[in-house]
This record gives sequence, structure tokens and C-alpha cells, in this order.
Amino acid sequence: MYKIIVASHGPMAEGMKKSLEFVMGPAENVTALCLDEEGISKFSKEAKRLLDEQDTEEVLVMVDFLFGSPFNEFSKLAAGYAGKMEIITGVNLPALVEAVNCQEDGSSMETVIPQIKEAAVMKTLREILAEEESGDDDE
Repeated sequence: MYKIIVASHGPMAEGMKKSLEFVMGPAENVTALCLDEEGISKFSKEAKRLLDEQDTEEVLVMVDFLFGSPFNEFSKLAAGYAGKMEIITGVNLPALVEAVNCQEDGSSMETVIPQIKEAAVMKTLREILAEEESGDDDE
């Protein structure tokens, strides 16, 4: 089973984990890591510690911004990580819920990445209604 690390600028990662647990219950295989006012040095040390604890497992890191500090720090650590690691940018709650659902199903990280990315897509109400209408025509 892969582990999930949610990392963000500010408290967003902690808030996402709390929201996830509100919806799904305890999320023992999800860790939140926030870059706060204590700076990048503390964040980097904590990121390394989290990965050292996982050393041989699959780890899915979900970050807020592409090329933001959390992404950059985990990218640096990826080269030295002994297990499998993937980083997804643009984390949102639907993507996190999908990642946890797949995790609980026992799916491998590699196979669920497309599902997680699909769950992360933003849609408007009009788009959803249009998709439903076009689906009705096919029946």
C-alpha cells in the first residue's frame, strides 16, 4: 500500500487532511506537511524524515504548486529515495479522496495516478449538465 504525503505552502495540507477525515474518517496513511513561517530548512528536514520512515514503500506526494517550494524539496529528495515515489501537483480535495479510496482498495500507486488526476479536474455546473444531457441521448 502506498503512503500519501500532502504538502503545501501554509496550513492548507493540514486543512485538507482534516476535511478528508471529516468525509472519510481517520486517514492513518496520509501525512500533512506544511511550509510555515519557520522556513524551508525545517520543511526540508521534516520531508526527509517522512521519506526516511517510508524508505522501501511507495509514496505519493501531493503538492499545491508545480515548482513551488514543497514540489522542489520533494523533487530533490526523490533522487535518493529507495522506493517508488511520485509527485502530483495541484492537489485538491477530490483528488485526495480518490487517492485514499484507491489506497484502501490496495491498488498500486502507478495504476491509480490517472484516476487521481481525473478526479482533480475542475468542472462547472453547466459542463456537468451538458455531459449528462449528451449521455441521455445515447440511451
